[in-house]
Amino acid sequence: MRPLKKTVGIKPLTHPTSSHCPQRSDNFVPTKQSTEDSPVSTFRPRAKPLFQYRHYSEQQPLRLNPAEVRDVIAAVCSETSSTNLMTLSSKLSNNSRKPSMDVAVSVLVKLVIDMYVLDSGTAAPLTLSMLEEMLSSTKPACRARAFDLILNLGVHAHLLEPIITDDASTIEEEYSPESYFDNEAQLTIHGKGKEDSVKKIGTFSAIDNFESWILNILYEILLLLVQTEEDEESVWASALSCFLYFVCDRGKIRRKRLNGLDIRVVKAFVETSRKNSWAEVVHCKLISMLTNMFYQVPDEPNETDSSTPNFLIDQVDLIGGIEFIFLEYSLANSREERRNLYLVLFDYVLNQINETCIATGVNEYSDDEIQPLAALLTLTDAPEAFYISVKLGVEGIGEILRRSISSKLSRYPNSERLNMLLDIVTEKLDTIVSSFTHLDNEFSHMIQITKSYKFLESIEDVVPRNGVSMKASWATLHSLLHSERVAYRRNGYVWLGDLLIAEISEKRDASIWSNIKNLKQKISLAGDANSSATSDVPLPICLLCGLLKSRHNYIRWGFLFVLERLLMRCKFLLDENEMQHSSSTDPGHVDNNGRLDKANAVIDVMSSALLLVINETDRINILKMCDILFSQLCLRVPRAAAMPYVDDGHQNDKRKETDSRFSNPLDNETASLAALLLRGNAIVPMKLVASVPAALFYWPLIQLAGAATDNIALGVAVGSKGRGNLPGATSDIRATLLLLLIGKCTDPVAFEAVGGEEFFRELLDDTDSRVAYYSSAFLLKRMMTEKPEKYQHMLQNLVVRAQQSNNEKLLENPYLQMRGILQLANDLGTGL
Repeated sequence: MRPLKKTVGIKPLTHPTSSHCPQRSDNFVPTKQSTEDSPVSTFRPRAKPLFQYRHYSEQQPLRLNPAEVRDVIAAVCSETSSTNLMTLSSKLSNNSRKPSMDVAVSVLVKLVIDMYVLDSGTAAPLTLSMLEEMLSSTKPACRARAFDLILNLGVHAHLLEPIITDDASTIEEEYSPESYFDNEAQLTIHGKGKEDSVKKIGTFSAIDNFESWILNILYEILLLLVQTEEDEESVWASALSCFLYFVCDRGKIRRKRLNGLDIRVVKAFVETSRKNSWAEVVHCKLISMLTNMFYQVPDEPNETDSSTPNFLIDQVDLIGGIEFIFLEYSLANSREERRNLYLVLFDYVLNQINETCIATGVNEYSDDEIQPLAALLTLTDAPEAFYISVKLGVEGIGEILRRSISSKLSRYPNSERLNMLLDIVTEKLDTIVSSFTHLDNEFSHMIQITKSYKFLESIEDVVPRNGVSMKASWATLHSLLHSERVAYRRNGYVWLGDLLIAEISEKRDASIWSNIKNLKQKISLAGDANSSATSDVPLPICLLCGLLKSRHNYIRWGFLFVLERLLMRCKFLLDENEMQHSSSTDPGHVDNNGRLDKANAVIDVMSSALLLVINETDRINILKMCDILFSQLCLRVPRAAAMPYVDDGHQNDKRKETDSRFSNPLDNETASLAALLLRGNAIVPMKLVASVPAALFYWPLIQLAGAATDNIALGVAVGSKGRGNLPGATSDIRATLLLLLIGKCTDPVAFEAVGGEEFFRELLDDTDSRVAYYSSAFLLKRMMTEKPEKYQHMLQNLVVRAQQSNNEKLLENPYLQMRGILQLANDLGTGL
């Protein structure tokens, strides 16, 4: 199965400077209409270029002595000015006031290009050595600047060829037949459009040669980051922007540009993205690139040679085994990520099967035999089925898929051999899932002990010899949960999750409903430091809540990870219980109250647990908490019925924005429930909102207030920690939280609990325009409902003021109206 040859591409995220050199300006440039039969009015003057560049052949090489070269490199690596560089700047610029570091970068770019033109073979090791020295700096800014320098070299590469004339500029651009990562839901196109006239006639330009030279150096530097275990996010973000600049063309990845890139670099990008919660779209594209690098695509496929990509098993070894792919698969948020990662797992299993066939002398399975099986598994939505089995810890999904597919293979002439392949594939996939969702057999005895002795008193009452093994079992689990190693913590999460689920499913003296209710009460007791009844709390719940006491944010994140899986299992057990009871009743009967009761039961568990997280300060953990909250409240709706949230009084103002958002397919494909809710692709039943404490909406709304302005550079580059203006970012999350809080505040008790009108008035000063707008709309409607006479009086005064000041904007929307009314009340001293 090789469907990954057509996957979504990646767009570069930031471009400090344009890759296009300004073209020479003549008097006029034609529009889209033909110049022959169009009137003179269809011509428009071309704007004067902002900068003037000289072709490299018109420039003189720099002649610096070794001391001056050392000064240049030192200035690039420094944070302060240098008087030597200010003197040196006169050789390149008449502006002697230019900051020395910027001058030094310009000088260094010129020096590297001079060396390359003189002798590219000698220039490569010298440039590489200089960049390695920059990466060895203790200053993150200096290490990041190494990639800024490489990017600037790429920009200045355009000076190696003459500037394209106007005649060439009017030729319609065409894509080369080169292989790309398709970008079916392409965003605003960035990157380089370098289809000039030289390329069109098939020659390899000087720009291409220079960029290939730089790219080899860049790949060496990126691998050095991996080898030195770079952990500074800003350095990786700068490296990603630089990397995408060189490999992207019109928003797509050029496959040939990835030749020579070590897959461990992409793995490091993925790990950094996961660790720092980069934007969903960034992580999704990184996963797409990672999975594509497991395949080798023929450069020029023809009729005689198969164009099917070859799976590269050596790449699996380079990233440390298939476990990394499965870990990402279990954490993937979007269907696209899960599909791509599943296909790698599928081809990995096929590779193992064919290797066994070769070793035993049996004919290996061909592509013609694999394709029907791959297609049928895709039709049964195998990527989602195995993903759900991982999240729930359910075994045997492969066997269920095998039974549903087996009969469909009978129409093939080689059905017996295909069924044999199906059996082996599903069995191996089940084995991989089981190895990830269950602990090794060597822990089975300890697991059984922790299930049998779940209270501290029960351990203290046993024989001392047995008590040692019991305490050792619980100590082992505690060590796994608090380990610095991800693999150890993951095993601890699986173990603890099984114990918590056993609290619900394995108590035969009570129903599932009462067990879930009891679990909610025990979690509340475990989190109450003043409670004297903590001895009645089972040890698994104590260990779960104990994760929140750690000073390490990644340990506290484990609480949310285990909770998320526990909530999913609660839903699953309640559905299973309902199916067992509905078998004796009318199968066509739908109990809507039963569905609401099930949702409320799970939400009660979630609320009691998340209330313990209210003192959390780590932004990634707060975002994870919001994700859990939305997943329990929001329901997706079909796109045909979807309508974006638009206030009635603001509908016309928002129409254009809404249309533009819906025109981008990526917005509708986002996995963020906050973004889907704001765009009308999800709803929240108010009966569920009523079950959630107001604090769970109020607290993260306040905690995330500074996210929009905190480190804007990282937000623009990669959407780090919810920053940036992308679907599902902090802005969407805060707007969603506020809408839910407004819905909650229809209850007077909740309204007073968050601070009443004073709280919402403070939100009018929020830096997020949507937060301010929604708050003003809520205050205005509340005033119209509860104080209609006061509202009419203030509105009349506001109309008079608008007429006197000739300022119609005072009445333009709810925000301006509310601001005007508050100002009037302040001026009149009447208050509201």
